[in-house]
Amino acid sequence: METRQSVGHYRQQAIFNILALLIVIGVNAMANLSQLNGKTTGEVSGQYPNLFVPAGFTFSIWSIIYLGLLGFAAYQYRLAFFKGHTIELQAFMVRMKGWFLLSCLANACWLFAWHYNMIFLSFCCMLLLLASLIMIHRKFRIGHPGAFTPEKVFIHFPFGIYLGWISIATIANLTALLVAWNIPFPQVSWTIVMMGLGTLLGVLMVFRYNNVYYALVCIWAFYGIIVKRESIGGRECAPIVAMGTIVIAVLALSILMQLVRKKITI
Repeated sequence: METRQSVGHYRQQAIFNILALLIVIGVNAMANLSQLNGKTTGEVSGQYPNLFVPAGFTFSIWSIIYLGLLGFAAYQYRLAFFKGHTIELQAFMVRMKGWFLLSCLANACWLFAWHYNMIFLSFCCMLLLLASLIMIHRKFRIGHPGAFTPEKVFIHFPFGIYLGWISIATIANLTALLVAWNIPFPQVSWTIVMMGLGTLLGVLMVFRYNNVYYALVCIWAFYGIIVKRESIGGRECAPIVAMGTIVIAVLALSILMQLVRKKITI
């Protein structure tokens, strides 16, 4: 009886997770169709100009993230509603708890706060989203080479990328907040330092957690910053492009070293 009740509870949780993801995707679609305060997410970003903003194409990574999360949703649906997966379902839900629901709530709230120019509130939502993804990373040991293939594909891959992107997005959100509050700061130096911080996090995630996806996302984001700076030009371009080239090389070398050292696959 207790097992049946537990399975029923886990199935409800799986349904809530799927619905939450669909809501987030829907809100994101509204945002990109200018249905939130009549602006796209990029147009709001343009109101707070700074040197850490990457080129527009960089944000296409959301397509990969959401496709990965849809795969995750299908995977947990299979565990919940197909026979023979009771033990796997229990192990999955005990680790996941409400962290995915919280991440979806934070993501959707961020979009509303951002589009209505509540930048401080959006930053708080971003921190909440980051915290929930960190917990998922810890609970599922994202990047651990000993995980089973389905878990690597449907959990490690989407959440490894998701955490990497939100880590960079948190820095970008903080930068936008400084601009919104009219706080004077040396933009070139700030951008270089933040790129260095992102690189340190990327290297840490590679060598300590085997999370190669995280570092790949950092490379993608920094490449976007380089392209954006080169397209605009100006005296700020050279030092940021130079720093971007260095950090991309460092991250790429870190990934290569770890792949060879651990003989892990991505």
